[in-house]
Amino acid sequence: MIDNKTVDKKSAILESTLDLLCEHGFHGTPISMIAQHAGVGAGTIYRYFENKEQLINELFTSIKRRVIKAMLDGYREEGSYKERFKHLWRNLISYCIAHPKEFQFVEQYRYAPFMSNVTREESFIILAPIMSFFIESKRAGEMKDLPLYTIVSLLYGPIVSLSKLHIDHNQSLTEERIEQAAEACWDAVRNH
Repeated sequence: MIDNKTVDKKSAILESTLDLLCEHGFHGTPISMIAQHAGVGAGTIYRYFENKEQLINELFTSIKRRVIKAMLDGYREEGSYKERFKHLWRNLISYCIAHPKEFQFVEQYRYAPFMSNVTREESFIILAPIMSFFIESKRAGEMKDLPLYTIVSLLYGPIVSLSKLHIDHNQSLTEERIEQAAEACWDAVRNH
C-alpha cells in the first residue's frame, strides 16, 4: 500500500523542480532550493532520487506520460486517418498551451546531456501509441512513406513554434488558427 504522504512529498518535489528549473535553469536550481520550495528537507529528496539528474529524468518521464494521456483523451480508432491525426495534433498543441512550464521544460531539457538513455528509451515506449498510429497510417497508404522521425519533425515543429508564439503573447492561437495549422500539417504528411 502506498502512503499518501509519500506520494504528496514526491509530487511536491517534482512540481517544485519544474517551477524552479523553468525560473532559474539547471545550474541555478540546487537541491537545497528545491527542498525549501517543496517544504521538505534535502535528505527527503535523496530518499526518492539518487541525485538531481535522476530527479529531472523522472520529471521528464512523468510529463511525457501526461502529454500522451492528454493526446489520447477522447481518441477513437474508428475515425478516418485525417480525423484521428487532427485529434491527436490538436490535443497536443492544446496541452502545450495549457501547461507552459511543462512545455518549456521538455523543450529545454529533452536533448540535455544528463538525460539518461533509459529516459530516452522510456520516452519512446510512452510514445508507442502515437507511433503505432503513424505506422498504421503509412501502411494504409494514407500518410507519406517517410521515416518516422521525419514525420514527427514535420508535425511537432509547428506545434513548438505556434505554442511559443502563443505563450510569449506574440500571437493568439484561436480555435480557427489551430484548425488551420492542423489541416496544413495533415497536408504536409498525407499521401496525395
